[in-house]
Amino acid sequence: MSDTPTISLGINGRFFASNWRPARDEIGFVSAHDFRALQFPGKLEGLHATHLGAEVAVVSDLLAEAGIMAVMEIVVRINAAGRTQNGQTPLDVLRANLPAITALPCRYVHWHLALSEWPGEPAVARLEESLTPQFAAAVELAQQHGFTFGLEHNEPELRLFATPAACRAMLDATPGLGFVWDLNHTTPTDLLAYLDLIPRMSMLHVADTPLPEVNHHLPLGLGAIDFAAYLRALVEGGFAGPAILEIGGLPKSGGYGRDTDEALVASRRHFTDALVLASRR
Repeated sequence: MSDTPTISLGINGRFFASNWRPARDEIGFVSAHDFRALQFPGKLEGLHATHLGAEVAVVSDLLAEAGIMAVMEIVVRINAAGRTQNGQTPLDVLRANLPAITALPCRYVHWHLALSEWPGEPAVARLEESLTPQFAAAVELAQQHGFTFGLEHNEPELRLFATPAACRAMLDATPGLGFVWDLNHTTPTDLLAYLDLIPRMSMLHVADTPLPEVNHHLPLGLGAIDFAAYLRALVEGGFAGPAILEIGGLPKSGGYGRDTDEALVASRRHFTDALVLASRR
């Protein structure tokens, strides 16, 4: 393999209540530092200008001028009945975000589903299975509107879609569904099983973690992930989608706020170096 493989590296936009930047500024940062993608957050009520600091159409124009790909993560916390606190289903939330998805436009969209309460192990398995029709409907919407729809897994402690087997079951049941692999959610025990899903992977989430502990969301190089080895497996498996840096830290790793400009630029260098190593045999 002589050429460095192409994976479009981007960042998770800093559109958080405690760390908010206008979309115009984030697009400028992404463009200035040679990132190629920006992840937007889906909202229960739909993504609107109030979340971005500008009308969605304006943000779309800025993305197009900079040549930046838009992707969207929709975090939905649900109970055992598969509904949010205000009664929405994940499919309701996807539909609420369709105007922004199509206007930006987002090329990749996925659900990151999490439990809002612990219903017991048997109920989790029933909940996962019950969501199959909604995943099928989401894929149909994606095909109608020209984007790829995916499922992101959780770390094992978070239970919902938290094993390779649970993710594979949904992928097998839903033709056209993509898989969003979060390297920082993956234990060493589960690594090979997740690598087996490379043919279905649509997108990556990338952060470091002090393995075997997971989900610390550290800047790259501050944990124990061998990114060159992971990327070699991905490249050899034919993956060529976007990879989104989701660094920032969780309380268990010292708290939020590590997604500074400097940390993102340093993580980009670390990722690029690892990708070059991954291309060598």
